[in-house]
Amino acid sequence: MRVYLRMNSPLEGGVVRRFDKAHPLQGGNCRRGLFFIAVMLFASVAFADEAATLFQQGNQAYQAGDYELATAAFEKIITLKKENWQVYYNLGNAYFKQRKNGLAILNYERALRLSRTNEDIRFNLDLANLSITDRILEPPRSVVLVWLDNTLKFFSLEQAASWVLLFWWCALLGLILFLVGRKEGLRQSGRWLAWITGTVCVLFAAIFFWQWYEQKTEQYGIVLEQRVIAQSSPGADATEVFIIHEGAKVKLQEQTGEWLRIRLADGKVGWLKSESVAKI
Repeated sequence: MRVYLRMNSPLEGGVVRRFDKAHPLQGGNCRRGLFFIAVMLFASVAFADEAATLFQQGNQAYQAGDYELATAAFEKIITLKKENWQVYYNLGNAYFKQRKNGLAILNYERALRLSRTNEDIRFNLDLANLSITDRILEPPRSVVLVWLDNTLKFFSLEQAASWVLLFWWCALLGLILFLVGRKEGLRQSGRWLAWITGTVCVLFAAIFFWQWYEQKTEQYGIVLEQRVIAQSSPGADATEVFIIHEGAKVKLQEQTGEWLRIRLADGKVGWLKSESVAKI
């Protein structure tokens, strides 16, 4: 399994901004404001340095075969809110080495949400899924629906947002050139730039809002217990409807107290204790 040895920008130092004027902060308010900004920047850099150190320690522990120590280091990065797909991916590898397939699949799925087209994540996720008990087959879908779904999920939510922002600025630049350009050629170029980049911006905006809506309305989880009995209703005395095992991916539909209503890919529906499932 491949382990990534480098962190992305979320774990690197923060951005320091220059303040040329104290207005509107003056006197004591200015000093308190600057002190607060300095503290926040220091804390941001400190957390980033700590996360980078933990990532390096986790990789070293993994290579040395100490998978429990590697797991602890990667989990600590997540508690610091400094994770990225590499952290989840390496954490999944560490859990897989410990034969904790449910936690491995959970973290591979989380990594895949942040890096949709990463072949290493997909390969290791497929490998981990080979070791689970349940083989839940999805109903066949048309080629058009499969193509549309893959197209909309090609970019992650964060990537779609970045492209929206980029093309929005390009469209704004084109509009400015069209409105204030003195030469006709410059104005025509600005008009075409605004039209083309504006259209692409709308397209990525549609992808962004579709993914955002899907993540809000369609939530999935991974079963973490070795064997769980799904009930027909939320209650220990309800009828048993089916058995699900560690590593199975389920759709989360509803929660009532400590019970979760889940749906399998083949259409089966049941209730599980919420502690037996972790949200992706």
